[in-house]
Amino acid sequence: MERLSARTLLLGGVMIVIAALFVGAVQDPDFWWHIRIGQWMAENGGLPAHDIFTFTVPSHVWTDHEYLTEILMWLVYSKTGAFGIGVFFGLITYAGFYLMYRQVSRQPFVIAGLGLALGAVAGAPIWGPRAQMITFALTCLELYWLQGYLSGRSRNLQFFPLVMVLWANLHGGWVIAFVWLGVAIVAELVGWAWEPSNPAHRMHVRFLAIIAAASAVAVLATPHGFSVYLYPFQTVASVAQERLIVEWFSPDFHQPFLHPFEAMVLLLIVGFALRRPKPYDLLLSIVALALALQSVRNIALFVAATTPVLINSYSEFWKEVSTARGWKLTVPTRGPFAAITAVVLVVITLATAVHIAGETLPSHQQSLTASNYPVAAADWLAAHPEVGTRMYNQYGWGGYLAYRFYPQPNRRVFIFGEAALMGDALLNDYEDIQTLRPDWTALLDKYAVDYIVYNRGEALANVLATQPGWKLAYEDPEAVIYVRSASP
Repeated sequence: MERLSARTLLLGGVMIVIAALFVGAVQDPDFWWHIRIGQWMAENGGLPAHDIFTFTVPSHVWTDHEYLTEILMWLVYSKTGAFGIGVFFGLITYAGFYLMYRQVSRQPFVIAGLGLALGAVAGAPIWGPRAQMITFALTCLELYWLQGYLSGRSRNLQFFPLVMVLWANLHGGWVIAFVWLGVAIVAELVGWAWEPSNPAHRMHVRFLAIIAAASAVAVLATPHGFSVYLYPFQTVASVAQERLIVEWFSPDFHQPFLHPFEAMVLLLIVGFALRRPKPYDLLLSIVALALALQSVRNIALFVAATTPVLINSYSEFWKEVSTARGWKLTVPTRGPFAAITAVVLVVITLATAVHIAGETLPSHQQSLTASNYPVAAADWLAAHPEVGTRMYNQYGWGGYLAYRFYPQPNRRVFIFGEAALMGDALLNDYEDIQTLRPDWTALLDKYAVDYIVYNRGEALANVLATQPGWKLAYEDPEAVIYVRSASP
């Protein structure tokens, strides 16, 4: 009966409910080309050396940094469909939150439960079936091991280079691991300078430096060799990606879905004002916040890094105040409350399961796909194989169209979501066309585009209706297809 306490009710309820945020339908536009290239690799027994989906940049060398994830995605999808993909990535995200819970499990359960709930809601815009969740979960593992090592409770961090071997083959976000290691090293150097007589800081710096060096070597254990080092920096250095791709934009706090993230930032600052943070916690929070403010996709990393810091700050403040004032927290543990706890947890579990089932129903997935991608337009193209030779398509639809039509030569896409593979030159040309800059028609001529698949009602689609060289061949509530009616 002691297990069915108020602590169990709150923490158990939170850990059950947040699962509903992690398991859902597929909405990431990159999902489609991920599973298509995963299928290609499974069938061909190797990695793509060059781009295979476009007619615009087929010579570009493809450093497929997440090839192993894509193969796994295809294998799961081929057996269980989108439902399996949703559950697969939901469990990965949940594993990250469980590791965060392990960092704060000794803290007052009310603060821990509320902090974990806030972190889950703050990251809600990012969670979902997407490869980035692997970097989120492995970040949580790294930070859990770092906390254990710096607190003297564990030396599991010695195994981290082995984790890096796996991480480097799963997702290009592996580079963030060195950011967190760098934060820990800097924090320990500060501690060493502040307390030169304390040998612990010197030992920590030496150990962390060895782990960082071993991890850097471990990254080489990929099919890409030294080129794997360059990929993350090509992405970060791309001005075109930051200007064009929504998930690389800075957070817009006018958007309601970002208010929980904003609240988390403010609470973190207040927590530091109430209780002076350790150098490691302060540096970790500053770096994580800088990453999140630079790009909305990094909110997931902010949640991973600062949720335990937030919980620990308020927990330690509460302990100081309650001890000074003689407050004691009493919780009911008698039989009736235990029975109520059991019933409530069962109800919460059933309600969460019903919600997840509804989100992952095939009919719901089909409805979402039809409302976000040119499904009917692709059906029309499939029924009219003679139409067109070179396509211009909306960026976010490129992956879906590649999934539907590869390897048909006249259905190769203009662009798709692997932005680093596309290169800034193509991204800039794409943007010039979609924003109707003065060279937009010349660029269509340059690439010999003779049909366009685009969002209905957008500027490009509206202007094409006025161009004598183009005619509307297909239209539905989501998409239009314009076909060139005369040679340029």
